[in-house]
Amino acid sequence: MPDTYADVARHYGEPGIGDRILAALKGEGIETNTLSTASLATIDQFHTRGLPATREQAEAAAPTSEMRVLDVGCGVGGPARFLAETYGCHVTGIDLTAEYVEVAEMLSQRCGLDRQTVFRQANALELPYDDASFDLVWSQNVSMNIPDKEAFYAGISRVLKPGGKFVSADIVTGSGAEPTFPLPWAREPSISFVASPADMKAAITAAGFRIARWDDVTADAVAVFQNPNQQARRGALGVGLIAGADFPKRSANLAAGLADGAFASVLVVAERS
Repeated sequence: MPDTYADVARHYGEPGIGDRILAALKGEGIETNTLSTASLATIDQFHTRGLPATREQAEAAAPTSEMRVLDVGCGVGGPARFLAETYGCHVTGIDLTAEYVEVAEMLSQRCGLDRQTVFRQANALELPYDDASFDLVWSQNVSMNIPDKEAFYAGISRVLKPGGKFVSADIVTGSGAEPTFPLPWAREPSISFVASPADMKAAITAAGFRIARWDDVTADAVAVFQNPNQQARRGALGVGLIAGADFPKRSANLAAGLADGAFASVLVVAERS
């Protein structure tokens, strides 16, 4: 693994993530041997806007129970479990961070979704699957850690069946102020590779996709950060259990960057030719 990706894995990986999650749930009086996806919703949707964004992306993806879905950069498996439970599809998740994969497996087992979800440690640039293996590829807030966008989208295209969909939520550069670090995906600039909208569109198209939707959802993201109801994601059962004690600062810097134009948030649907 190149040093860049080792640094990315270290950025996300922290020992004891699973133990912290279970201890926090027990502290709130939640039975941890048989969990529900609802009890994890403020914890395991580790991306901008959380579960509402996952719901919107799923509606855009329109999966069915017959589909095989690949979640690239699956984190601790929240979106994969949502798709499996809501739509009945089988979801394979990959992530660069070993700790995330271990926790994803544990939580899926405790939610009773381990037959519909499978997780594996892998680099998004070296997808360990045959050509045309999946009907749908899903990704949320992943490309910001990947410098070689062309290889990233080409790999996704390779494992998709002809006519399959790639559905992604991502952060791109805006036209405003310079970003302030630390950020959710990078505590310092060396592992941050946020693309411009033009460069991202060009890389996706070069990989053999037709972009069917490109929705700028920045205003929605800014509104969420200002919504008091989102404070649960920063509380005792929040994403800080996964991301670490400095997550509130990193999240605040992203909120400011979205508000002042340093970043934009986009939802993309692309179809493989």
